[in-house]
Amino acid sequence: MAHQPPAPTPRTAARLGRRSFLGLAAAGAALAACGGGTTRSASSTFPLGAAARASTKPVRITLWHSMSGANGQALTSLTDAFNGSQPNVHVDLVNQNSYGDTLTLYTAALSGGTLPDVVQMESADLQLMIDSRSVVPAQAAVTADHYDLSGFLGAAVDYFRVGGTLWAMPFNISSQVLYYDKHAFSRAGLDPANPPRTLDDLRAAAQKIVSSGTAHYGMSLKLSPSTFEEWMALAGDTILDHDNGRQARATAATFGDATGQSIMAWCAAMFDDKLAQPTSATTYDNLFAIANGIAPMTLETSAALGTVASLLGNYPNVQLGVGPMPGPSGTGGVFVGGAGLYLVARSGAAQQDAAWQYVKFLVSPEQQAQWAAATGYVPLRTASLTVPALTQRWAQIPGFKVAYDQILASPSTPATAGPVCGAQKDVDTAIQNALTAISTGTPASTALSQAVASANQAIATYNRRIQS
Repeated sequence: MAHQPPAPTPRTAARLGRRSFLGLAAAGAALAACGGGTTRSASSTFPLGAAARASTKPVRITLWHSMSGANGQALTSLTDAFNGSQPNVHVDLVNQNSYGDTLTLYTAALSGGTLPDVVQMESADLQLMIDSRSVVPAQAAVTADHYDLSGFLGAAVDYFRVGGTLWAMPFNISSQVLYYDKHAFSRAGLDPANPPRTLDDLRAAAQKIVSSGTAHYGMSLKLSPSTFEEWMALAGDTILDHDNGRQARATAATFGDATGQSIMAWCAAMFDDKLAQPTSATTYDNLFAIANGIAPMTLETSAALGTVASLLGNYPNVQLGVGPMPGPSGTGGVFVGGAGLYLVARSGAAQQDAAWQYVKFLVSPEQQAQWAAATGYVPLRTASLTVPALTQRWAQIPGFKVAYDQILASPSTPATAGPVCGAQKDVDTAIQNALTAISTGTPASTALSQAVASANQAIATYNRRIQS
């Protein structure tokens, strides 16, 4: 398997620096204050129908996105279908390579440049986008269009709703799942149809794989904050105070509690006992380890599934299995990852309406079925579940349905709503640094304490800046 990432770059791969964000916030405030770029509130009148009334058609709009591989091909296919379905709007796609690159370029354009009409931003950037004051809340379009959200996956909509306002339309939604090699499970005496469900199960399976000589490691454990944060949610615990930053702006980290300590200690023991191979948060070496027989289990986003399933066809000795995300015992569940689509406020009325028409197309039941079947992202619409493209894909590879089922089964709580914080990427970095430290021998308690302190400092610095 060539070392080429099979899915969009994880949210830790590129980060917005403090100096860059200061420019983003200042540019957003200036944008909100100047004519022609006034930020619309959710109660503002949305220019519904402006694209159809435009004197020159089609109205051309641009989407900045970060999809690659099978995901990029699927987005191109959907966009071509939209462009050919009606005469009023034409969408041009611009691939910015990664979520981090998209945010960096968007920041620069706010200070003086050409912004897109629609921008795909990953879930971790939600508070940044709100604070930039540069977007038309999706709620404004939903309200003006009397658009019914009742058939949507509730967890996806809830993630992008803050303060009662839907800020972005969820689009490419995923969750972390367990990837494993069924053939390796059989060789190790494990049941391929019964993957681990808890952290205790995961350790026991890893031990059996190593003890049997099936592979050098039982699993690859990516040094990714997403894994730690999902485990916190599965235990029913938040990452941030004020109900994960959803009741009020987050002011402190909460992941240093007993649950966080237990998770970090579990990771440290897996590394110390050579049951888990640590792999970088910014590569897909954990997936390559399955293909190459180094470690037959890993945790990764379901968004990689479309590309991974295709690539593993070159490895006949590997039979891909997909299971729900194993985690600590508790009453929680997973929260969604992925990205949402934002309508940009600087665009004219016709472009804003054109962007909304395009977004509605992308999240329609038929298109969501096509999207989920091609990529491994979960379908947003319950009506998508009967579309042949999706039913056939789920029948062919049942693993494509795992992420949807576990999101649907997760209770609606502050923990499963996911964290919202302007300094979220700094929080992620603090957690990632802690995982990296324990993989090289730092005591789990020390690494976790340092992560909490770093996260709290970043949150305080961000809040002072944004409130000044």
